[in-house]
Amino acid sequence: MSNEEYVNEEDLSNIILQLIEMGALEIRGYDSISNQFTYNLTPKCQEIMPELFEEHFKMINELAFKLWSKDLIELTFDKNGIPMVMPKDTEYTRSVMYTLPEDERFFLENLLEKYKKDMKE
Repeated sequence: MSNEEYVNEEDLSNIILQLIEMGALEIRGYDSISNQFTYNLTPKCQEIMPELFEEHFKMINELAFKLWSKDLIELTFDKNGIPMVMPKDTEYTRSVMYTLPEDERFFLENLLEKYKKDMKE
C-alpha cells in the first residue's frame, strides 16, 4: 500500500473545477486514446499551489529524461542553462509512440504538435 492519499473520482473532479475557477488550470483538450480531458497548468498555479506546480515540473523533467533515454527527443540547453526539448520527428518516433506508456505517449504527442506548430510560424 502506498503512503500517498487516495483521491476518489468525485473529489478529483471537484479539485480540478476549483483549480479552473481560480485560474490555476485550463482545459487543453481531449485525448481520445485515454478518453480523458487534458489540462494545462497556468502561471497562476505557481502562486496558488506552488507544491503542485513543482511536482508537475518534476514529472515533466522525468518524462523528458525517459524519452531522451529512448532516443525519441533531443535535450539541449540554452545559454542560461535552461533545458530545451525537441522531438526527433523520425519514422522510429512515430512507429513507437503508441507503444509507450500513456504519460510518455501524451508528452511526446504534445511535443510533436507544438514543434510542428512552431515550425509553421
